[in-house]
Amino acid sequence: MKKHFKGFVAKVEMLKSEKANEDKNGLMPVILIGIAGEIPNKTVISGTVAQRMGIYEGCVYLFQADEIDEDPLYGKQFSFMAISKELSAIETLQASDFVGRLRIVKEDSSEDFEEFVPDSLVLENA
Repeated sequence: MKKHFKGFVAKVEMLKSEKANEDKNGLMPVILIGIAGEIPNKTVISGTVAQRMGIYEGCVYLFQADEIDEDPLYGKQFSFMAISKELSAIETLQASDFVGRLRIVKEDSSEDFEEFVPDSLVLENA
């Protein structure tokens, strides 16, 4: 069954990887860095698609995603949509409160969740 991600907060960053290449329009891919909500673990978007979506590196947005047909080469694929304008710091906190803690859904199982807990919180509670 295809997965629908109702809402998650993410920051857009340039993908920094040796495997990252410019697309046919000369734009580098971006990656969505999850802040809050339920997010798939595959969040790389081509630079051209990001530009068409109106999302920019260094900015935070509220997104939703839908699983689309599986690619034989790349596996599960997702379609992303920014459902907000760029969020301010206060709006980021409000949206994060609304969508809940960050949960990264593993690509190989829609039922298997990995909850992200920053190292700083683990050390503080130890």
